[in-house]
Amino acid sequence: MLRTSTTAICISMSVFLVGCSTGVAPTITTSPTTQTPLLAVVETEPVLTPTGTAIRSEPPISSNAAEVLESAVANLLNAASFEMAAHEVRAYQIIGANGETRQVYGEFNTNYAVIRLPLLKVYGNHEYRYDPQADFFRYDSYTYQENGQHFTQLFEASVTSAAEETGLQWIEPFAGDVYQTLVTYSDQARFVTESDGVAVYVLDHPKWYMLEGAIGFADLGFLHGQENGEQFVEQYVAEHYPNVETIVFTIYVAVGERVITRVEVDNRDFMASLWAEVDRALIEQGAEAETLTRYVIMDENGSEYLFSNYNQVQDFDVSK
Repeated sequence: MLRTSTTAICISMSVFLVGCSTGVAPTITTSPTTQTPLLAVVETEPVLTPTGTAIRSEPPISSNAAEVLESAVANLLNAASFEMAAHEVRAYQIIGANGETRQVYGEFNTNYAVIRLPLLKVYGNHEYRYDPQADFFRYDSYTYQENGQHFTQLFEASVTSAAEETGLQWIEPFAGDVYQTLVTYSDQARFVTESDGVAVYVLDHPKWYMLEGAIGFADLGFLHGQENGEQFVEQYVAEHYPNVETIVFTIYVAVGERVITRVEVDNRDFMASLWAEVDRALIEQGAEAETLTRYVIMDENGSEYLFSNYNQVQDFDVSK
């Protein structure tokens, strides 16, 4: 049955996907009505090398690093169009007390082309697999705006789904954890280095339990559905997961253009510390340490998101 969706993929096999949305609607920033141009490149006087060769460099940004990142996020929000390519791998081994081992694996590649003006439309090319040796399953998605409403269609092989209305707050990539983290929490990122015109920032997410991927991995979805959900979850996490490490976002910004080019998401410490908290609770309830399941995160585990073609995405037809 065609009704494959990113939500279903994220839930399948309990694979934690940082870039996917699985339940709670995030805050969505509405599309701009006018395009804000990218900030101009700051030119500096050429610098002479010892051999007399003239080179040109950007001034160091350590004194205004926060402003550079703020401008880059604003340019993402105001871009008339952009592309985002996501590569996500969740891979770990589960080792039972008897030594039996099984592997959990999910690999997801998604390429989004986003056009905001004059009307929002998003093309997504998706591929996924649950075995590193298997072929990828592939499908396309189109989201478009019509008469003030938003619709999504899926295309897999020769099968086309019926268009379904979708809320603006659920449209990827805007609804994804990466985009929403940039919009909501980038002002808390710390500048760490600059090299070859690229500034690097690290953000320790202040509320991992609000990330859709983390909610699914920690099985907190049922708490978010309750009244005063966020407050209830904060209290629950403080009581049951006090030592869980957060998820780390590394943000790369092209200084001259003031645009975000790449975001890496590291959830390895989060995963390991969550399992440790579960083990701690089991031991407090009388379990023997040697009877507990062990988990080993594989080297392949990780996520990367590439942003490109700001204001330069070629128009495309949405098949309906």
